[in-house]
Amino acid sequence: MTKATDPDVLGLEAKFAVYCPPPYGSRTDIHLVKETIHMKDGTTKPNVRIWRDYKFPFYTTKKGYRNHKDNKEWELLDRVDKYMTTQSEKNFAMAKALGMMHFKDPRALKRSPYLYGADLLSTSHVKKAYMDKFPTCQSKYTVAAFDVETDEVHGTKAIIMASLTFGDRVFTAVHKSYFGTMVDVEDRARRVFDLHIGDVYKDRKIKWELEIVDREVDIILKCFEKAHEWKPDFVAIWNINFDMPMMLACLQRAGYRPEDVFCDPAVPVQYRHFKYKVGQNRKVTASGKISPIPPSDQWHTVFCPSSFYFIDAMCVYRNLRSQKGRDPSYGLDAILLKTFKSKIRKLKFKEADHLRGIDWHIFMQKNYKLEYLIYNVFDCVAMELLDEETKDLQLTMPSFAAWTDFCNFNSQPRRLVDTLHFYCLETEVPPRVIGSTSDEMKNELDELTVGLAGWIVTLPAHLVADNGLYALAEDAMLRTNIRGHVGDLDVSASYPNGECVFNISKETTTKEMVKIAGIPERIQRAQGINLSGGATNAVEFGCEMFGLPRLDDWLEAFGEDHDMEFNIPKYAAPIRTPLDDVRFGDAFEEEDDEDEEEDEEAEMDAD
Repeated sequence: MTKATDPDVLGLEAKFAVYCPPPYGSRTDIHLVKETIHMKDGTTKPNVRIWRDYKFPFYTTKKGYRNHKDNKEWELLDRVDKYMTTQSEKNFAMAKALGMMHFKDPRALKRSPYLYGADLLSTSHVKKAYMDKFPTCQSKYTVAAFDVETDEVHGTKAIIMASLTFGDRVFTAVHKSYFGTMVDVEDRARRVFDLHIGDVYKDRKIKWELEIVDREVDIILKCFEKAHEWKPDFVAIWNINFDMPMMLACLQRAGYRPEDVFCDPAVPVQYRHFKYKVGQNRKVTASGKISPIPPSDQWHTVFCPSSFYFIDAMCVYRNLRSQKGRDPSYGLDAILLKTFKSKIRKLKFKEADHLRGIDWHIFMQKNYKLEYLIYNVFDCVAMELLDEETKDLQLTMPSFAAWTDFCNFNSQPRRLVDTLHFYCLETEVPPRVIGSTSDEMKNELDELTVGLAGWIVTLPAHLVADNGLYALAEDAMLRTNIRGHVGDLDVSASYPNGECVFNISKETTTKEMVKIAGIPERIQRAQGINLSGGATNAVEFGCEMFGLPRLDDWLEAFGEDHDMEFNIPKYAAPIRTPLDDVRFGDAFEEEDDEDEEEDEEAEMDAD
């Protein structure tokens, strides 16, 4: 194994780390680290390294300072004791340090207000250690693409072919039954390959390896033998929640354990494990409303010690652009069209232009078997071309993640806290250590404050003034819902900017207001938001909170004092109507995504 002390080695870069718990009867855990070895001549090479019993720190408040009941956001470093532990011994070490040796629920440990720095995963500590020791060793992540096709002609959904592409290397495995009685398959396939993607073949100098196998499961086995040999950093799959369940079902039918197929061969058998965690497909709002999460917003995770990390390229694409709003479709073809216009698309064949969805796949599998084979190959090549254009997996996602484990990448608060963990320790003066979160972050006093539900409110349709434009030439008297002058106000990036601007934290808060006598909660909520507007909302704030006369009242009073008359329309207070008849949270909640999710899932199935 190459060592950092070798004379030709410049340094080591950790791409990611995977924790492996100790097997039964052992107390030794391991971490598999996917490394990139940087040589002094400027070259790099992939490597897999195994660390045994890696230890990392957590902290507890010194006994002399344990005089508070509430959790703090952080504590001064000189007020805490530091302990080192392995991941497998972490709960026991924390319990011992806190004097809670008889705990039953590990989650109860984090409820202690005296525990700090316990949230950061061991894998994040490993990656940060590499970054600290070799700060100049940084490189792009290498990306391979993978895609399977299933039998649609007979409806068995069995895997009939799969391709793995990695730069100039392309490997495709196909079940022999797919070609039937066809002869000279490989020669004919290469001619079709040259015909349809010959230009890409020449530009990328592709070396295509085609293997016809006897069993369905051999398709998966052969592809991942290549993946272990090539050692890419990512194996990207577009809409992984289609391909991964298909592969797992195939392995189960054949009697293979997923961990023996997907884990790196260097991992001892007793430490091998595999878990596919499907991302949440629904969300529950603070008011209790349940709404679906579209497939592109779900975050699926594969826990497996290997030289590559399974990633859903579709979810990464969506996550990195979530602030720009949703695209009409997140099918691969739609994203290719958006990115490359018409230069790069999924392969189309004029013989099947009249078909869509599953009908297209059935027609191609029955009548144009070789063309369909090339279609499968190019789906993978197109994913690589897309990432080479966007740099999502090569640079952007790893850069945003820093040392946060990729399984938590979709959680921005988690990434922020992981960053703050080391910021507090290494940059803050005096140094501090960040607190820990538990399953019970609320206390009984929190129930007295203004609730979190019902902040999303839209004016009900029946209260909107019917003042649209007369815009139809065919019917000049028909009023539309088109308006010429409209206004809208959205709060952009209010979290955590609001907390930063107002310096809000537990450390700076001595009292939290529960209610104001004579002011309804509805008004308190609205003016709490308006307070951040400063001078812009000063008049409204004064009228609502302190009962000051409104501007119309001042104008009337001015006219009376000077014997002047004003034709002032008696409009109601702008805040109290039309919202008087609307309870917060009952008007409009978050947009219902059910139709959107169904459309997206249908398109994913068709792709």
